[in-house]
Amino acid sequence: MAGRWRVRVDVAAVAVGCVVGLVGCSPEKGEAEAASASAAPVVPMVIGTEEAENVFNRYLSERMASLDRRDGAGLAAVETGELLKESLARIEVAKLRGVDAPEFSFGRPEFFVPAERDQQGYPRSFVVLSRERSDETNAVRDAAVHYFLQEAPGGSWKAAARSWVNDKPVVGGKNESNMYHIFDYEVRDQEIAAIGRDTAGAVTLSPTADREVCGRYAEYMSFTAPNGEPESGYFVPGELTSEVVKAYNVMKEDLELVRKQYAFEVVGAHLPVLRLADGKSLVTCSFVRTDNWAGKSATFKYGNGDYGGVDALLGGGYKWWRDTTVRRGVTVSFEVPPTGPADVVGSNALEATPLSAEGTPK
Repeated sequence: MAGRWRVRVDVAAVAVGCVVGLVGCSPEKGEAEAASASAAPVVPMVIGTEEAENVFNRYLSERMASLDRRDGAGLAAVETGELLKESLARIEVAKLRGVDAPEFSFGRPEFFVPAERDQQGYPRSFVVLSRERSDETNAVRDAAVHYFLQEAPGGSWKAAARSWVNDKPVVGGKNESNMYHIFDYEVRDQEIAAIGRDTAGAVTLSPTADREVCGRYAEYMSFTAPNGEPESGYFVPGELTSEVVKAYNVMKEDLELVRKQYAFEVVGAHLPVLRLADGKSLVTCSFVRTDNWAGKSATFKYGNGDYGGVDALLGGGYKWWRDTTVRRGVTVSFEVPPTGPADVVGSNALEATPLSAEGTPK
């Protein structure tokens, strides 16, 4: 069955149980293993293992080449939705600033593919966890989480979102790679539980109702500084929740001189919700954050560094502005329990990708 991944046991497995003359070999044990193997379920998956690997490798190759060339013409073949918009904006900013748009290769991928029975309609999806391409054992805690979608039967599989999580415990005496910092992400130090699989190896999905956390987060993060409310009944207080609100409340400019309003909007495709081994869900959401800044009794400007991309989109030259509207791409991953508040486990909300900018100059 082309394009499907089947979990099965080859006939040769029947002969593994016993070879006459070997110590400890028992025909009864071999027969029992063979019977167990023959009873293993044959479950069609939404994409086969080899095809998923090809999709992932093709995506990595084209993305790296496009960013290296600072030319996004080929990205539409391997990316879609908000990820594509962010990649094209990143290339545009790099060209405007005359700098590179670096990308790093990923290795050691783990594929999490749903069974067809769990995704009977479209879009269909699969998820890849991958890490720094390194032989060092220290680069294991943080993983990039890539979401791939197929919009229609026979359509191309494309990357729709990328986030980061810690999914491995701390190993004593080992350093952490912290590659997510290179991509402007922050991740929760406490690792998430393992992503669940069923007996056939298919990833275990959670109810899509868990995606309600996306809208709640957008509401939580939309406010005029310094009036953001760090405490929320929907989110666990912490470095990636309440502390981010506090950071927005005092971010960069003097609020007595500049009014700063932030508005989050949920955008993009509904990505699959993954069930974790502890019963919680891993939910990733895409947002557009619109920053409306207006001088009260003064003008303002965007410097180099973190705000260099905004200055470039505004035409460069570090000009003074009376007001600006800047749109940024934000991706956030949540750990959602069956009951109680959710927690953010990966986010670029503090260094979100600038997508566009306009304003009124002095």
